[in-house]
Amino acid sequence: MKMANRKIHVKKLGGLLCALTFIAAGCSLSSTASDSTTTLPNVTTTALSTDDTTTDAAASTSGDIQTAAERYGSETTTPPTLTNADTITTAGLGPVRIGQTLADAEEAAGVTFNAASTGSESCQYYTPAAGATGASFMVVNGEVVRVDISSGPITTKSGYGIGSTKDAIKTAFGSKIQESSAGDSLTFVPVTDGDNLMRVIWELDASGVVTSLRVGRTSHVTPKIGCSDG
Repeated sequence: MKMANRKIHVKKLGGLLCALTFIAAGCSLSSTASDSTTTLPNVTTTALSTDDTTTDAAASTSGDIQTAAERYGSETTTPPTLTNADTITTAGLGPVRIGQTLADAEEAAGVTFNAASTGSESCQYYTPAAGATGASFMVVNGEVVRVDISSGPITTKSGYGIGSTKDAIKTAFGSKIQESSAGDSLTFVPVTDGDNLMRVIWELDASGVVTSLRVGRTSHVTPKIGCSDG
């Protein structure tokens, strides 16, 4: 009888142990499932981050092909070749030479020339859109024949421009200078072959100070006002 009770007791213990083992196994699965669930948001977050990076890269690639006008609202331009650092010579002003066509002069200057409001097809003044303050170009039948400097820092190659004095110019050039009978202008007369048809003229105020200067072929530069017959 005792042996039978002992066997029953052992069976009960065995059953209890099995039950405990099953419960423990169930808790372990639940924990594992819970851990797996909590990792999903991290995976999702990582995927979103990757998508954002891809989007940013696409935006960056798109931005690389934008023009300056699209990105900054204005177009970038190449600085003109013709500048205030250029000087007047018997050949012209800097890269713009007497005898060039209007198109060639614009190309040499690296800037567009704007036509004055007055003039005609046979004689017209043009001013550079940028690069040379106070400069204008007289164009006759499509050819540059004269350059006028009415303001700004541009001078002759020797450094005589607006603000220079009559006495300084006469001293510098000596016999090559002709003074007008009224004393209101000075003309540089070249003596070298090739330049002898060119003139540089400084206009003077009553006190003998330069107010403007110009260069060109004698027939075109001698009149104080260019295109006066145009």
